[in-house]
Amino acid sequence: MQRRAWFAFGVLAIGLPGSAEAQTDQQFRQCNGTDPALAIIGCTAVIESRDSLAPLRSRALANRAIAYMNRGQPERALADFDRAIMIDARNSVALVGRGNYFQTQGNAERALADYNQAISVNAKDASAFSQRGNFYLLQGEPERAIPDYDQSITLDPKIAPTYANRGEAYRVQGDNDRAIQNFDAAIKLDPKFAYAYADRGLALTDKGELDRAIADFDQALKLDPKLVQVYSNRAMAYEGRGAHDKALADLAEAIRLEPNDPVPYISRGDIYQGQNNLDRAIEDYSHAIGVNAKFADAYNNRGTAYAKKGDLDKAIADYDAAIRIDPKIPNVYGNRGLALVKAGQFARAVADFDQALAGNPKDALSMYNRGVAKQKMGNSVGGDIDVINARGIDPSVGM
Repeated sequence: MQRRAWFAFGVLAIGLPGSAEAQTDQQFRQCNGTDPALAIIGCTAVIESRDSLAPLRSRALANRAIAYMNRGQPERALADFDRAIMIDARNSVALVGRGNYFQTQGNAERALADYNQAISVNAKDASAFSQRGNFYLLQGEPERAIPDYDQSITLDPKIAPTYANRGEAYRVQGDNDRAIQNFDAAIKLDPKFAYAYADRGLALTDKGELDRAIADFDQALKLDPKLVQVYSNRAMAYEGRGAHDKALADLAEAIRLEPNDPVPYISRGDIYQGQNNLDRAIEDYSHAIGVNAKFADAYNNRGTAYAKKGDLDKAIADYDAAIRIDPKIPNVYGNRGLALVKAGQFARAVADFDQALAGNPKDALSMYNRGVAKQKMGNSVGGDIDVINARGIDPSVGM
């Protein structure tokens, strides 16, 4: 499931001293500005000035650190965030910025500690709540993210990314109506916010409103034609409408823009498999595995393509690989179980169907196939019971 959050590296205004000369005024404006190169120049002048008091120097250091982050110089940024916090431990902007640094470096524990400290020293800093919400969202805890987004919006209701992130938190929980309301709010505040259109398109896709979803994906790509993931998402919406050629064209464009992303290859493989073009499907799944050898979906889906071709040894080997990588991947035990039945390995098949049903007791297909495997083993009573129970869940299973 797609999950994204926008990290805002906003600067902290460092008010001009009344006696500043014109040159100093320009440096302060640069330090407060959005151009990273100019911000570094201006903030450096403020930091090195003998007239700068400690709180002012701390704020300029935080702004310079943010400029370094935006220029892709994170280690320089960290040094400035550390100095800013050492000078003024209540500088919440520096604490949030350092938390963002740790988050981008994968140091979740230190990131959360900085966000918590920022909120502790300044409970009115909307960005501190917003960024902690982003942290929880990216950690897979959207239910913890939403209260932080709520508080951030209460403190500052005019920041579009906060609404978009809250929308994403609702979307990944399956609450698409609330998600769409939040994406609407983000777009109202910033009509050029491409990601808000892109994620609203995902929510609309989940609701089955494919025409509206495609319109949102179109708008996102109009605003930013290099949003590679949007091509893949629009392709799935086109595929849902049966527009296979448009779906394949979008996936080809996604692959052209980012040839090292395995997802478009898997999606295109799925379309080819649905068309029973198994060789091309296997080729795409194999390419995805070449890009990322730990992508369990690619092995699972390629295994199914091999099984359809009757190459059961390769199918079972792929299912084995998928399970080693991710034992919780949906359908993989049922898929391997069916391949094992076809290969005559009935005891192993029953064990796989047991595993599938442990995860989903209402899996009628796995229950039916387990019944078939039991019958093949000579356990006609147990097999008949499974078949009857499976048809009690889904009367059409096995028909």
